[in-house]
Amino acid sequence: MNGDADISIPAGLLANPGRARVLLALADGRALPASVLAAEAGVAASTASEHLAKLADGGMLAVERHGRHRYYRIVSADVIAAVEALAQIAPPMPVRSLREHTRAHALRQGRLC
Repeated sequence: MNGDADISIPAGLLANPGRARVLLALADGRALPASVLAAEAGVAASTASEHLAKLADGGMLAVERHGRHRYYRIVSADVIAAVEALAQIAPPMPVRSLREHTRAHALRQGRLC
Protein backbone atom coordinates (compact mmCIF):
# COMPACT_ATOMS: atom_id res chain seq x y z
CA MET A 1 0.00 0.00 0.00
CA ASN A 2 1.40 3.39 -1.00
CA GLY A 3 1.00 6.65 0.88
CA ASP A 4 0.78 10.18 -0.47
CA ALA A 5 3.18 11.37 -3.14
CA ASP A 6 6.39 12.90 -1.79
CA ILE A 7 6.42 16.09 -3.82
CA SER A 8 9.46 17.35 -1.92
CA ILE A 9 11.76 15.16 -4.05
CA PRO A 10 10.94 16.66 -7.48
CA ALA A 11 10.41 20.08 -5.88
CA GLY A 12 13.92 19.89 -4.42
CA LEU A 13 15.34 19.12 -7.85
CA LEU A 14 13.52 22.08 -9.35
CA ALA A 15 14.43 24.42 -6.48
CA ASN A 16 17.90 25.10 -7.88
CA PRO A 17 17.88 27.86 -10.56
CA GLY A 18 20.52 26.08 -12.66
CA ARG A 19 18.57 22.83 -12.75
CA ALA A 20 15.36 24.71 -13.49
CA ARG A 21 17.02 26.45 -16.45
CA VAL A 22 18.26 23.08 -17.74
CA LEU A 23 14.72 21.70 -17.66
CA LEU A 24 13.35 24.81 -19.36
CA ALA A 25 15.96 24.42 -22.11
CA LEU A 26 14.80 20.83 -22.65
CA ALA A 27 11.07 21.55 -22.37
CA ASP A 28 10.64 21.59 -26.14
CA GLY A 29 11.46 17.88 -26.30
CA ARG A 30 14.94 18.10 -27.82
CA ALA A 31 17.93 16.14 -26.57
CA LEU A 32 20.90 18.43 -25.94
CA PRO A 33 24.54 17.83 -24.94
CA ALA A 34 25.86 18.89 -21.56
CA SER A 35 27.92 21.72 -23.07
CA VAL A 36 24.83 23.39 -24.53
CA LEU A 37 22.88 22.88 -21.31
CA ALA A 38 25.71 24.42 -19.29
CA ALA A 39 25.53 27.52 -21.50
CA GLU A 40 21.73 27.65 -21.23
CA ALA A 41 21.92 27.39 -17.45
CA GLY A 42 24.76 29.89 -17.22
CA VAL A 43 26.97 27.55 -15.20
CA ALA A 44 30.37 25.91 -15.60
CA ALA A 45 30.56 22.53 -17.33
CA SER A 46 31.41 20.78 -14.06
CA THR A 47 28.42 22.35 -12.31
CA ALA A 48 26.16 21.39 -15.22
CA SER A 49 27.40 17.79 -14.96
CA GLU A 50 26.42 17.71 -11.30
CA HIS A 51 22.98 19.16 -12.06
CA LEU A 52 22.42 16.73 -14.93
CA ALA A 53 23.41 13.76 -12.78
CA LYS A 54 20.95 14.82 -10.06
CA LEU A 55 18.14 15.28 -12.57
CA ALA A 56 18.89 11.91 -14.17
CA ASP A 57 19.10 10.16 -10.79
CA GLY A 58 15.81 11.83 -9.83
CA GLY A 59 14.11 10.31 -12.87
CA MET A 60 13.55 13.56 -14.74
CA LEU A 61 16.16 13.14 -17.47
CA ALA A 62 17.24 10.30 -19.71
CA VAL A 63 20.79 10.11 -21.06
CA GLU A 64 21.61 8.96 -24.60
CA ARG A 65 25.19 8.28 -25.68
CA HIS A 66 26.29 9.19 -29.18
CA GLY A 67 30.01 8.60 -29.54
CA ARG A 68 31.86 10.67 -26.98
CA HIS A 69 28.86 12.86 -26.26
CA ARG A 70 25.95 12.41 -23.90
CA TYR A 71 22.62 13.91 -24.83
CA TYR A 72 20.02 14.66 -22.19
CA ARG A 73 16.26 14.57 -22.71
CA ILE A 74 13.26 14.99 -20.40
CA VAL A 75 11.84 11.53 -19.73
CA SER A 76 8.13 12.24 -20.02
CA ALA A 77 5.43 14.73 -20.82
CA ASP A 78 4.56 14.72 -17.10
CA VAL A 79 7.89 16.39 -16.27
CA ILE A 80 7.34 18.99 -18.99
CA ALA A 81 3.81 19.61 -17.70
CA ALA A 82 5.12 20.13 -14.16
CA VAL A 83 7.77 22.59 -15.35
CA GLU A 84 5.20 24.46 -17.45
CA ALA A 85 2.75 24.60 -14.52
CA LEU A 86 5.43 26.10 -12.29
CA ALA A 87 6.36 28.58 -15.02
CA GLN A 88 2.76 29.81 -15.01
CA ILE A 89 2.88 30.80 -11.33
CA ALA A 90 6.55 31.84 -11.10
CA PRO A 91 7.52 35.51 -11.09
CA PRO A 92 9.37 36.60 -14.25
CA MET A 93 13.14 36.85 -14.13
CA PRO A 94 14.78 40.12 -15.18
CA VAL A 95 16.01 40.13 -18.79
CA ARG A 96 19.67 41.09 -19.09
CA SER A 97 20.34 40.54 -22.80
CA LEU A 98 18.71 40.45 -26.21
CA ARG A 99 19.19 36.67 -26.27
CA GLU A 100 17.27 36.29 -22.99
CA HIS A 101 14.50 38.54 -24.29
CA THR A 102 14.21 36.59 -27.55
CA ARG A 103 14.13 33.26 -25.72
CA ALA A 104 11.57 34.45 -23.15
CA HIS A 105 9.35 35.81 -25.93
CA ALA A 106 9.54 32.51 -27.85
CA LEU A 107 8.62 30.55 -24.71
CA ARG A 108 5.66 32.82 -23.98
CA GLN A 109 4.45 32.43 -27.57
CA GLY A 110 4.88 28.66 -27.41
CA ARG A 111 2.82 28.41 -24.24
CA LEU A 112 -0.10 30.11 -25.97
CA CYS A 113 -0.35 27.37 -28.63
